[in-house]
Amino acid sequence: MASKWRWLAVLLGGSWLGYRWTTQVVTPAVPLTKRRSDTEYAAVPTLFIPGWGGNAWTYNGLLRWLARRGYGHKVLTVTVSRTGVLHFTGTWTGQATNPLIQVLFTHSFTTDYQQQIRWITEILRQLKQRYGITSYNVVAHSWGGSAAVSSLVLHGPAADLPQANRLILLGTPVDESQPTRPVDEAFERLRAQRANLQAMGPLTIYNVYGTLSGRQTDGSVPVTQVQALRQVVVGSPVTYREHHVRGVSHGQLHASPVMWRLIARLLWSPGELTTH
Repeated sequence: MASKWRWLAVLLGGSWLGYRWTTQVVTPAVPLTKRRSDTEYAAVPTLFIPGWGGNAWTYNGLLRWLARRGYGHKVLTVTVSRTGVLHFTGTWTGQATNPLIQVLFTHSFTTDYQQQIRWITEILRQLKQRYGITSYNVVAHSWGGSAAVSSLVLHGPAADLPQANRLILLGTPVDESQPTRPVDEAFERLRAQRANLQAMGPLTIYNVYGTLSGRQTDGSVPVTQVQALRQVVVGSPVTYREHHVRGVSHGQLHASPVMWRLIARLLWSPGELTTH
């Protein structure tokens, strides 16, 4: 019997290690082989930030699709260790080819997103110091979006950070207060520091959320938690738009071809869309 338990432990351990390895395999950097007539091209990089439990699979499909369709191409991967050490792989050329940067957190099963705020802020700082990047876009899912918005509001005006250009938030909970916890401290910090938005340059935030049939939620994040961002950006110079996508679940917000087309247009062809 003891032998059987040892074999079970070995099997489960091997399965877990195999899962961990496969979910850390990122899509490779590729050159941009074609350009589209309906797309704006610039040297501004776009960071793709996963949410809680996210891994390489979160954006691998989208990154491959963007390259095949000629919207942009992967150039860098930034991997953040459990202790916050950054590892950069790939080559930055600074060319106007809509470069894409995939962010990967080795430890993504965190109890909140406060660590991710620090990590994202340091990634931005290093991008400016290493490569001279002065402006950036973000596509961020769930808590990844919560962390990206918090980094922007709390630290965005800092001189050693690049300036945000466009943020696309996918199912991002901003105010997670509830009857058992009537005050969300992270949200209150955002509201308290919202004046920082006044010191930033032109910035557009697209707040994208899905709903399932007959429900005001995407299955994980209620619409009210997403729309709370209005209280942070109101009265600021930020151009703020909300996009409601019906019939899309929380996971599909980053994995559905319908969403991939929307993300591409919001990033590089926003004039083609009617926002609401």
